[in-house]
Parts: sequence; C-alpha cells; structure tokens
Amino acid sequence: MLDSAWGADDHPYMIVSALLLLAQAATPQPAQPADIIVVGQRAEQALADCLARACPPAEDVEASLQASVEQFTGGRYVDARRTLQASIRRNRDHAAQLPGPVSSLYATLATVAEHEGDADLWRTSARNNVLVLREHVGEGNPATLTEELSFADNILGMGQTATADEMYGTAQRHAIEAGHANIAAGAAFRRAWLAMLREQYDRAERFATQAVTLAGPGDRTIVELRDILRARIAIRKGDKGAVDALAARLRQSADAQPRLLFSRPIENIDPAQFIDLSFPIGGWNDSRIRFADVGYWVRPDGRTADAEVLQTSGLGQWRQVILDQVADRRYVPLDVPAGSPGTYRIDRFTIRGTIGIATGTRIRQRVGQLTVHIVDLTETEAMSAAAKRQMAEVRSRQGS
Repeated sequence: MLDSAWGADDHPYMIVSALLLLAQAATPQPAQPADIIVVGQRAEQALADCLARACPPAEDVEASLQASVEQFTGGRYVDARRTLQASIRRNRDHAAQLPGPVSSLYATLATVAEHEGDADLWRTSARNNVLVLREHVGEGNPATLTEELSFADNILGMGQTATADEMYGTAQRHAIEAGHANIAAGAAFRRAWLAMLREQYDRAERFATQAVTLAGPGDRTIVELRDILRARIAIRKGDKGAVDALAARLRQSADAQPRLLFSRPIENIDPAQFIDLSFPIGGWNDSRIRFADVGYWVRPDGRTADAEVLQTSGLGQWRQVILDQVADRRYVPLDVPAGSPGTYRIDRFTIRGTIGIATGTRIRQRVGQLTVHIVDLTETEAMSAAAKRQMAEVRSRQGS
C-alpha cells in the first residue's frame, strides 16, 4: 500500500523517473521474430572464459556486469539476475578491496529485480549497495551519499513516500556535515519535488529554495530545476501555458542528460481495456514480463521525434500507448549549434506484475495490477555499453 494520497498522474514509478531525470545529482515470452533485434552473446562468452581461467576478482566483476547487461538488454531478466547473484557470491568477500565494483553488482541487481518484479530483492540489493560503500569508503564519501539518494529513490519507487522523504533528509544532513553541498542540494530538491507531488506546495517551494542556497549562486542547473518545479506547480494549478513559457527561456548543453519538463503517465495498462484477448483479463496472476526498448530523438526545441520500438517482447496493444507517451514528452531545450538533430536516447519500458504470495497459496508468483517501469539505457552507467550498440544499429539504419 502507498503511504500517502496520490493524484491521477502521480504513479510512484513515474515519480522516480521524474526525480532521476530532474535531480541530475527486466525473462519475457518470445516475441515475433520481426520485432526482435538480435543481441549477441559476446559478453557471456567473455565471462565464461574469465571464470574458466580463474580470473582475478576485479575482472570477474567487470565481466559479470557486462554479461548481465547483455542479458538484460536481450530481455533475459532471469539470466541477468542469476549472473549477478553468482558474481556476488564469488566476490562479496572482496568488497574491502573492490568497494565500487562490488557495490555496482548490487546496484545493477536492484535494477534487474525492479524490472523483474521482485520487490524484496530490489530492496535488499539497493540496501546492500549502500552498506558496502558505508563500510568500506565511509558514510560521508560522495559515492556513498549518491547511492544513499539512489536507495531512497528505490524506496520511493515502491510507494513508501514517507520513508523516502526521511531518507532524503538524512542524506541531506550527512552531505552538509561532510561538506558536499551539491549532493545536499540534490537531496533537498528531491524533497521539494516529492512535496510538490503531494500537493504540499509551500513545503516544495521551501525545499527548492534551500536547494538553490546549498548549491550556491553559480549553479545555474539547480536554479533551472527550481523553475521547472515552479512550472509544474503552475500546471497543477491550471496554468496550461507554463511549460511553453518555461521552455522559451531555458537552454541546456546537449552533452548533459536531457531534463524533463513534462511527461504524461501511462494511465491505463489494464489488459481488459484492450481488444487482444490473448492477454488475461486483469493483472492478477499474470506471470509474463513484457518489455520494449524505445529509441527517440530529443530535438533542440525540447520536443521528441521519431520514437520507435527497437526491441520488444509481448508488448501487444501497449506498443502505441508507450510510443504516444514518449512522443508527448517535453524536455528543456538544448543549447546546440544550428542544424543539430539533437540527442538520441533509448528507454527500456517493462510491464509486469509484482512477485508475491497469492491468497490461498504459499507459492511465490506474479500477483496484483500490472505496472510500468522505465530505465534510461543511454544514461544508466551499467547499461550504457549495450545501449550504445543498439544506438549504433539505429543510426546505421537511419543513415545518421
């Protein structure tokens, strides 16, 4: 259950996507062959070779991460999870020597668990990621603080808004004590955005102003984020021109991650609303995982273009719903040379139920309503290599 009231456009998973984009600080059923881009198994073979020669832990971890990314990108979520869990068993005792790599195993496992629908594994993996860094690099280390915020984002994604808000506050305090003003500002802005989504507009304004103060007068980005938040509040209060007005005065470098101004939620993913009767009616006991990788351009004016499904499995009637959601987004306009096409992105959308125990049985299975989960493959560090291969294929087809 969620621990606060949400508006119609405030599904917690969409909120996390918004926070990650703005704060800056996944085995499915086979699809039709025509819908699939074949992803090779080079990284898996490299991992097998590494293990066969008893490679050092650092090489093992890196090869495991790359193999899991290859499996995740290919839609083989169970294989990705097993690869990461096996590497954790082999390498967790080396965390003192390899705190960053071992924490990356847990962080990547958390992403896979989220998309697979295992909330318990999602939570424990995200927490273990933080615990490794706390123990081996220190509570005030920037890497630890950054992962503390990521853990809070995960908790928010599970609908635990009060807990997430408390964790943001703790991370903000620790960052201030350690002298990391930019991380403290990121935490404060997350609290502002969450307050806005809960219609606590005065509190949102207070935290946003605090974020600007913490970041300092020279940080243009946090000022723009505060203005984006104010625009969102204006939209919620009925000002339909707020997005256009804000977009007209904001610019950003194309080298940075595009910052989201506006995005509609995927409001209804209930299979009963669609004609395709091969889907079970309602989300209950639906054991499938459906996913799609959507490529799209963010044009210099901040609008998206040429959204297309690059890879899909079992998406069915949701295909157009997802494409429409991407097409309707608005980003901060890009500060790029005249004639630039903008920047290309790839998002992974996963639609699945949550793993749990249904009433009347002790068997773990997918239960409850289906939900949408999104990860930016072009921005998430652990996913970037596989995403770049997909992007190269797309650009080759488009001649760009």
